[in-house]
Amino acid sequence: MSPISKKTMLILNPVSGKGRVKGYVLDILETLCRGGGDVTVFVTEKHGDASEFAKKYGSQHERIIVTGGDGSLNEVINGLMELPCEERPAIGYIPLGTTNDMASTLGIPKDPRGAIERLGDWSDSTEAKCIDIGRLGQLHFGYVAAFGVFTDIPFVTPQNAKNTWGYLAYVVEAIGRLSKITTNHARIRLDDGYIEDDFMLGFVVNSTSVAGIVKLPANDVALDDGLFEVLLVRQPKNAAELSVCVSDILKQNFNTDRVTLLHTHRISFEFDSPVQWTCDGENGGVHTSVEVVNCHKAVKIFV
Repeated sequence: MSPISKKTMLILNPVSGKGRVKGYVLDILETLCRGGGDVTVFVTEKHGDASEFAKKYGSQHERIIVTGGDGSLNEVINGLMELPCEERPAIGYIPLGTTNDMASTLGIPKDPRGAIERLGDWSDSTEAKCIDIGRLGQLHFGYVAAFGVFTDIPFVTPQNAKNTWGYLAYVVEAIGRLSKITTNHARIRLDDGYIEDDFMLGFVVNSTSVAGIVKLPANDVALDDGLFEVLLVRQPKNAAELSVCVSDILKQNFNTDRVTLLHTHRISFEFDSPVQWTCDGENGGVHTSVEVVNCHKAVKIFV
């Protein structure tokens, strides 16, 4: 295949994944510059930088390469969604985060060198895949919007703990929350239905993996069909029911009295009290009423 030869924007997150990107910079640049490729490097310093870079400079490039975790990719997606569809460059992703759910779903190698080598196959004639993007209120997400128990752990766990302990940092944070499980009474409207109940948690998903633990069957998930997969877990009445809920999720038993899997293009939630949401593991805001909409084939990503 011919190498990349068009204008490429490289966004580096120097702290994601224990700062591992520093050991791959030369390999990345060598791959992207092969054959005379034009590469501009942007280094993030704080939350929101990747989104601002994508929004401000994305239309001036034909490809954006993102290094980092799901949060870095989420920022770039949010920045691109501020641009007209025809001005959004395609995305290449080098996963360097803690869980890298988007890489799992897209089939992108989680080994950074494998992902870098894969980018070497991205020629001028290679088509990137169009995928659906979700919108929660005014925020966008690539693979999940979630509410309920433990779903805010990725963005409240300190970055230095993630860098030191990796996935174990999430587990430690979760253990400290076991006695604080709260009920979320919700009225939920979908494309073709209505549900009202008490829920422990809920996921609006365009992915086969959430937090590296919740797995959806690959044949139930299409990234470009205009539909979300919605996983709802009703509030258990006791510890025994909680154990059953967890077991059902891990075993992918998604149509039980406690666990439900649905498919919809649009879904709205109305809660009795404000509820914290996450988008791709990042802060999704606190909402009493919110609508989640599928933006069909809104972004292109090289897989």
